[in-house]
Amino acid sequence: MATMQHAREYASYLHTEWELFERHPSRALASLAAAADLEVTRVLDVGCGAGQELLPFVTDRDVFAVGIDKAADAAKVAHPLFASRKMRGRVVFATAEAERLPCRSNTFDVVICRLALPYTRNARALSELARVVRPGGLVLLQFHHARFYLNGLARAMKALSPRPVVHDLLVLAAGIVYLMTGTQPRARWIAGEVFQTEWTLRRELAGVGLEIRARLPESHPETPSLVLVKKLTR
Repeated sequence: MATMQHAREYASYLHTEWELFERHPSRALASLAAAADLEVTRVLDVGCGAGQELLPFVTDRDVFAVGIDKAADAAKVAHPLFASRKMRGRVVFATAEAERLPCRSNTFDVVICRLALPYTRNARALSELARVVRPGGLVLLQFHHARFYLNGLARAMKALSPRPVVHDLLVLAAGIVYLMTGTQPRARWIAGEVFQTEWTLRRELAGVGLEIRARLPESHPETPSLVLVKKLTR
C-alpha cells in the first residue's frame, strides 16, 4: 500500500513539474538560446523525470532525444505525456544511474542534468556527462548550492520541523567534508547527498575536459544553472 501511495505521489510530482515547465517557457527558450550556435541532432537528459526539458529540442526539430532516470516510474509518466503531443523529433527513455550511463562516448550535442547531481557520486557522474557529450558540445547543469540547504534549514527551524533540520545539517556537513577534502561521503544517513559550489565543480571538471562557459538566465543563488562546454580535442 505504501509503495502504491509513493508511486502516485511521484507521478503527481512529475506532472506538476511538466505543467510548470509548459506554463513558463523562459527555461525552454534559455536552453535553445544556449545551444543556438550548435547543430543539434542528439540530446540527452540525465535525471529526466517526465522529460520536459527535452520538449524544446524535439517539438519543432528532427532531433533524437534520450531521457534517463534511475526511477523506473519516470518513463511510465513520460511516455503518455510525449505521446499526446505532436513532435518532429523522437524520444526514448531508459532507466539507469547518472554514474553508469548506457550511452556511447561522444554521442550527444547537448546533455541536460538539472538538480540530479546532488544525489549522485559527483566525480563519477560528471565524468559520465563529459564522456557522452561530443567535443564542442554542451552540458546544461543545475545543482544545489550550500545556500539551498542553509535556507531550508532556517525554514525548518522556524517551523520546528526536526527531520528536515537534521537532514539539512547532515547534508551541509557532508558538503563541507567534500569541499575540504575532495572526497564525497557516502554515509547511509544522507545517501551521499551533498551541495556543490562553482569551486568544487571546477575541481571536478578540470579532470574530465569540461569547463564553465556561462550562467543560464534562470540561475539562482540557491540552484545555479551553468552552461558547460566540452573542450575540443587536438
